[in-house]
Amino acid sequence: MGDLLRPIFEDGYILVVDKPSGVPSQPTRTHQPNIYDDACARFPYVGLHHRLDTPASGLLLMTLHRDANAPIANAFRDHKIHRKYRAVLLGDPGTNGKWEGAIDGRPAQTHWTRIATAGGFSWIELTLATGRKHQIRRHALAAGHPIIGDRRYGGAAGQLWPRLALHAVQLEFEHPISGEPVEVESPLPGDLLELVQQAKGAG
Repeated sequence: MGDLLRPIFEDGYILVVDKPSGVPSQPTRTHQPNIYDDACARFPYVGLHHRLDTPASGLLLMTLHRDANAPIANAFRDHKIHRKYRAVLLGDPGTNGKWEGAIDGRPAQTHWTRIATAGGFSWIELTLATGRKHQIRRHALAAGHPIIGDRRYGGAAGQLWPRLALHAVQLEFEHPISGEPVEVESPLPGDLLELVQQAKGAG
């Protein structure tokens, strides 16, 4: 595998990689090295079915066989691919809840649960009921609790950490060929550990 690809699951039909923060999921106008191009250089066929924001990190799902495309596309459309994220927010949003503000005129819903809060930060887990552009980041901002390190939406909170404190931690889905359940997890990256410890009151 190349320098960018960190495979966590691969079986000839599906590839799940652990994307680093700062690396685009797909080609950009500035021709940065990206996950999709790196995968295409190493596999005969690659289909990209969802994306992570460049400053985010974590699990990114691709197909390696055309037979997997329709089932995976349908699973995303029907919200049968369950994605969990973790983030550090500014302030304390409360114990749990959901954000439902429309994004770009389209309905959007993000569910969240607080794991810990300390030092003016909160460590939360999020799941998506929809998949709008920058949904978690924009919902967090609208709720008054921007994600730490978010240079685009976070305002002053964007300057409190060197990277966006948003990590795609888990994917659960039905395998497109075998129908067997697949669950893939990504460990918390080292460049977020100290911040998360602060949000847990252990820093």
